[in-house]
Amino acid sequence: MTGVADYSAPRSADWGEYRERAIAEGQRFLDAVEGILDTVRAGRDTSEAEGRVPDTSIEAMIGTGLFRAFTPLRYGGLEMAPAAFFEGIMRIAEADSSAAWVAGQLNVHSFEIALMDERMQDEFWGETPDARASSSYAPTGKWEQVEGGYRLNGTWTFSSGVDHAQWIILGGRDRNFVVPVSDVSIDHNSWDVQGLKGTGSKAVTLADVFVPDHRTHLLIDTYNDANPGWKVNNRPLYWVSFTSLFNSTPTNTVIGTATGGIEAFLAQSRIRVTRMGTGAPAAQDPFLQLTLAEAMTTVRTIKERHLRNWRGLFDLACRGEEASPLERMRVRFEAADSIATCYESLTEVWPLAGASASLSANPLQQVMRDLMSARNHGSAKKELAAGKYVKTLFGLPPAPFTDLGTLNYYK
Repeated sequence: MTGVADYSAPRSADWGEYRERAIAEGQRFLDAVEGILDTVRAGRDTSEAEGRVPDTSIEAMIGTGLFRAFTPLRYGGLEMAPAAFFEGIMRIAEADSSAAWVAGQLNVHSFEIALMDERMQDEFWGETPDARASSSYAPTGKWEQVEGGYRLNGTWTFSSGVDHAQWIILGGRDRNFVVPVSDVSIDHNSWDVQGLKGTGSKAVTLADVFVPDHRTHLLIDTYNDANPGWKVNNRPLYWVSFTSLFNSTPTNTVIGTATGGIEAFLAQSRIRVTRMGTGAPAAQDPFLQLTLAEAMTTVRTIKERHLRNWRGLFDLACRGEEASPLERMRVRFEAADSIATCYESLTEVWPLAGASASLSANPLQQVMRDLMSARNHGSAKKELAAGKYVKTLFGLPPAPFTDLGTLNYYK
């Protein structure tokens, strides 16, 4: 492939130039992220207080190209290498967990839009390559098929970053519906939590909203390798598994949050003295030294594993090859395991942080609450992911394809 005019080509083509371009875009993005971290960090208290990432943080992230990472080239997007995007989210999470979570969730949905009907893509990116969609994939609302599409009613919950989205993707078991945010009612009182407060993962309600067929993602199309979007986006990035990408996205925020938490613990331990009548420097505590060393090594190793997995998956796609179910289930398990392990590493550090760690103003307090919330996310179900991985390893038959959950295994 040469230039950006060729929007579609067979998997047998030479995608070396495409790969190099995507990696270069990723490096430019990472360089730009370094320039916004102070702005994002300054907005962290606002995220926490208002239950909403401040507009200043969103605008700063827009300026880095973050929300164009998975936008197709034909709409002014970057089609960035996934590992670079993931690493950028990690760095943002060190400054503000909620900003990173919202950025990851809003952007990864662009990947799904790129798999859909070209008319949906034209509507989504018609005004800006930075268009954003939030989601609520749990099928908690109701829908019925009508002439030319579907009619939706009811409430869908936990739509992260909906305040900063123009569209929202709503789950319907074996299909997803895309609707303009202007067609939904956002319940701003539905988000009353203690962790990841700034994500603003609010409930939305629809009343007789019509969704035309072209705004519907039939998951059977992905199962059958018949994504309509491949007619114009038939390139390596979009051959990567959407469900793998989606389930790996929260991991980036968790790794960055844990890294930031360890850095905060390290900074506080440098100057903290133990109470208990001794006044000895906390840094001289051998138990603290061992725990900190183990936590730092664990989180760094997990970060390297996660990024290595996604470099490998993208390289595989650039060779025109598809990851096997075993490979996808391994990556799926390791992404969930990363969330669990980061959380556990910080719980080991926590008892050594001193009484001041319980103060609301202490960043370690927020780190722990954010990690606890992330550990309960559907993508963090390490136990479920382990079952799929090991069953695949043993050659046991998978559950038949029925919905988004079972699509994880197949595609």
